Amino acid sequence: MTVRQEALLVVMAAPLVAVAGVQSGVLTQTPAAPLWYLLLAAPIWEELLFRRGLQERLLRFSWGSRRLLQFSLPAWIVGCVFVLAHLPFQGVHSLLVLLPALVLGRLFEHTGQVLLCIALHSWFNLCWLLVAGTVSAGMR
Repeated sequence: MTVRQEALLVVMAAPLVAVAGVQSGVLTQTPAAPLWYLLLAAPIWEELLFRRGLQERLLRFSWGSRRLLQFSLPAWIVGCVFVLAHLPFQGVHSLLVLLPALVLGRLFEHTGQVLLCIALHSWFNLCWLLVAGTVSAGMR
């Protein structure tokens, strides 16, 4: 599967994952941050810090090309740090950001494009917000 196909698959799967997460109660229905922050600020600063900053540096190490379950060790490390960064805000639910973080890490490694990661990060957040809003509205 090409990187373009993987990215397309992620784009198409995000709404389905959001629906499953919200309906199962795994994802919250109420965002803890303002809309502008979730859709713009967080994706920009998080992807610049975690991809362009941390992951790019980790890839330079001799072990940076090693893989575990199709993802590089730097992608795993950054994904785990990403989970830890979300822990104070989302508690145990922050574990749910690991898979999207791994996918974004892989995408970054294959394309070198942090802007694509920012766009997909915003898309993930938008899917969650739309589904959470739809489910909340349907429950009233």
